[in-house]
Amino acid sequence: MSDLYNSIEELMLELEDEDGDPVGGRTLAIVPGAFKPPHLGHLSMVKQYASQADEVVVLISSPLKASRGVAGKAISAQDSKKIWDMLLADQGLSNVRVEISPKPSPVMATYEYVGEDGPLEAGTRLILGASQKGGDFKRWKSAAKYVKPGVELIPPAETAVIPANRPSGEPYSATDAREILAQGDTADEFFGKGMGSKVRSILGLDASLEEMSSMSGGAVQGYPSVPMGMKNRKKKKKKQPQYNELYLYKEVLKLFRKEGIIK
Repeated sequence: MSDLYNSIEELMLELEDEDGDPVGGRTLAIVPGAFKPPHLGHLSMVKQYASQADEVVVLISSPLKASRGVAGKAISAQDSKKIWDMLLADQGLSNVRVEISPKPSPVMATYEYVGEDGPLEAGTRLILGASQKGGDFKRWKSAAKYVKPGVELIPPAETAVIPANRPSGEPYSATDAREILAQGDTADEFFGKGMGSKVRSILGLDASLEEMSSMSGGAVQGYPSVPMGMKNRKKKKKKQPQYNELYLYKEVLKLFRKEGIIK
């Protein structure tokens, strides 16, 4: 009986990792955002968490309003995922996956994921993604009350990462990326060498430029064709004479003189 007990004890010891944590307890990082669009600044954050956690989940929210787009084209959650898949393709980050949440805000999407009905298992150590810039981690100040019992939330202030900057030294910004894309630039600075054109293709921006180009050579439906740079001038109407009593009187006098009725 004692031999059986010792065998079970040895097996339990083998199932513990080097730090004494039971197998099954893992560290999961969640990096949420609308990502319109994802860029190298976001990628840097994910890479930092991938080195700290067993798994990283990039969680894309689905805003109700399509307010952030490029050249009149909204950036959908599906577009964001395609760009994320492209950015991650050659990074060798096998512990990173991208998911789309139906929730409209990143915080709501996260709280649903880590809550009682979410997929996290008891014993999971949880990191909520945040940047050290501008106290970004403070958005998680109420997170503890939403986390499923048995899941350990590591204080976000302790796990906030250092934000990456552009080669110019300026911080990465999705707003700046949209503005540069809208100007017709490939914006490789935000997505990597040769990647900007792929982002434009995903967002359908090159197609929109071709449509505009073809429209400039012909008439838009319902409007006349006007050469570029020229205004569509309206023809001025000739003023019609005012037929008042004095005018009629003068015209009658002219007729009478012509006919010799009066001199």
